[in-house]
Amino acid sequence: MSKTPKNAGMSQFFANAFYHSKFMNSVFVVKASGELIEDDDALDGLIRNIKKLTHHGIKVILVYGGGKATDKALQEKGIEIKKVQGRRVTDAATLDVMKQTIGGALSLRIYSAMSKHAVEGYNLNAVPADWMNVKRRPPKDGVDFGFVGDVQSARERGIKRLFKVTNFVAVPCLAHAEDGMIVNINADTIATELAIGAQADKLIFLSNVDGVLKDGKTIFMLTDHDIPDLIKDGTVTEGMRVKMENCVRALNEGVKRIHLINGMRENALEKEIFEAVGPGTMLISEDEKLRYMNEVEVQKAIGE
Repeated sequence: MSKTPKNAGMSQFFANAFYHSKFMNSVFVVKASGELIEDDDALDGLIRNIKKLTHHGIKVILVYGGGKATDKALQEKGIEIKKVQGRRVTDAATLDVMKQTIGGALSLRIYSAMSKHAVEGYNLNAVPADWMNVKRRPPKDGVDFGFVGDVQSARERGIKRLFKVTNFVAVPCLAHAEDGMIVNINADTIATELAIGAQADKLIFLSNVDGVLKDGKTIFMLTDHDIPDLIKDGTVTEGMRVKMENCVRALNEGVKRIHLINGMRENALEKEIFEAVGPGTMLISEDEKLRYMNEVEVQKAIGE
């Protein structure tokens, strides 16, 4: 029978104290793909990990999409799926399906997981109107995207107001435009804008891929100076390119660190936050690089 090392309890005590002091009152924005919300194991793991974050005093905004679920529901109803350059054209019929699928069915899945794991917080079926200034996208170059919104800015005051009474809020990729109309907005965009508006310490993208890959291997860390070369040499393309461009903007606007990880892996979020070297790709500004490396050494020392 194995014995627990005598100093294990003390190491854990110092580790808990380190993370508590490091993250207390921090804001983390977590964007989860619809595939994660639809997967029972992945959703359970995500909500358990979020519970642990909130216990360390971290304020968490969970933003989720539901592109595949929406496409499936549209096909079942015989409604044409329309996209231009990967962006969904959202007519009235499509918006109704999104309300039912993302603001309804997927939202209820999150509520059930919160109840199962006794997670306190708010699960909303649209981004609160006082969180973002949103305008409906006007037709351009002959393309009318319908009920699609563009975020003009995020409102820190509105976000802080709700976080006075809770440490966790979940919102879908649906929001209110200035005229009160519900509109569809890309979930990555919402997460990025909320992270900038709230001056988040971390912006975390959870999907079903292991961060940024090069030659089949996950890149451990990137700085804002590295990303243009990855775009130029074709390492990141299409959707990942757009995500990288959003990440550079977020870093330039004050978001301290960004993580891209595979949310399908067990305890993926917890490992990224509470281990010295996480499983995905981390993006930081060049100015933050030295500070991060020093933190890694402290975390490793605590764990020894």
